[in-house]
Amino acid sequence: MRAHAALLSVCGLVLVLCAGGDRPVWSLPAQVLLMRHGHKDPSATSYNLSPAGFQRAIALANVIPACFGAPTQITTYALDDETSKNARSYQTAVPLGVASGVNIRIDRTSLQDSRRSGEQMLLDPSLQGGLLVLFWEHRHLPLLAAGLGWAGMPPIADDDFDTLYRLTYANNSATPLVRRYSQVALLDGSQRCSALTPRIRP
Repeated sequence: MRAHAALLSVCGLVLVLCAGGDRPVWSLPAQVLLMRHGHKDPSATSYNLSPAGFQRAIALANVIPACFGAPTQITTYALDDETSKNARSYQTAVPLGVASGVNIRIDRTSLQDSRRSGEQMLLDPSLQGGLLVLFWEHRHLPLLAAGLGWAGMPPIADDDFDTLYRLTYANNSATPLVRRYSQVALLDGSQRCSALTPRIRP
């Protein structure tokens, strides 16, 4: 009896393996949005967004909550706090953070292992049933997606600043359903975004 009670107690923890000892107990978000940082000027010497990229980020701060719901967490690829390298991911997230009142999390693990970043997110109990919005460095997005359960994400082209991927999880499966959106089409209304939002945790 003591052994049985101890097993039940251990299985209540998020990070242990239950269900026969071979499956993690996922703390899955309802949905994840994956995006590259906003537009950059290829001739610029700084690590900043272009003015057009920043304007797009401001526009996304309105369309993301309208189409997908209020974010539970906003996370970005890590930037160098001395040189500002990779600052564009954080800069793209700032308008959404301001508009939603959600603090922006900078994922330091991403510099070494974006796949591991994604795996950790699926086990984070604070994200269960919520909306996770991710702004990332494009070369590392496929690795992040693999960690989030989507192994087939295609590489992001160097000139693609428009694609938004939505991952949804159902029935405690860590393999998501994936849908691709155009940011421009969402912003101009040519791609419908009404009634997209599943029930998410407040």
